[in-house]
Amino acid sequence: MFEKRGKKGISPLIATVLLIAFAVSIGAMIMSWGKDAFASSGDCTSVKLEIQTINTKPVFCYDTLNNRINFMVKNTGDVDVEMIKLRIINRDLAVEDKNIADSAIAVGGIASKNIDYIHSGKFHVEIIPLIHYGGKEKTCAGQAVVTDDIPACG
Repeated sequence: MFEKRGKKGISPLIATVLLIAFAVSIGAMIMSWGKDAFASSGDCTSVKLEIQTINTKPVFCYDTLNNRINFMVKNTGDVDVEMIKLRIINRDLAVEDKNIADSAIAVGGIASKNIDYIHSGKFHVEIIPLIHYGGKEKTCAGQAVVTDDIPACG
């Protein structure tokens, strides 16, 4: 019924080897793309800010005479911070974001800032680092320094 007239096909063994090689190459390409995507989303893990202490006392307070938030932060991470942003949430749950000018902090560097803010009652403050990654500004909210009870400066 079926005749072979000088036609040769690929043996099943060679066909199987070719299919496996094709599948492995496609898998390697997809894993390479996935690795690049993961690296671009996980770059904030190298960012770390800490409140600087002087004589074991943290420098983060509210100056009631001048209506200012005073703080000093140190970049203890592995990435330069291009700018910091304050997110202030007051007792009425109103949220105010303030980008702090001239607040770049190199690795190992310290920034000391006095930010005007008039308030009444308790308020919550987050110091959020911003970095440049891949030519874009990236907010690293997960690496923010957070405080709920800011003491009066004294």
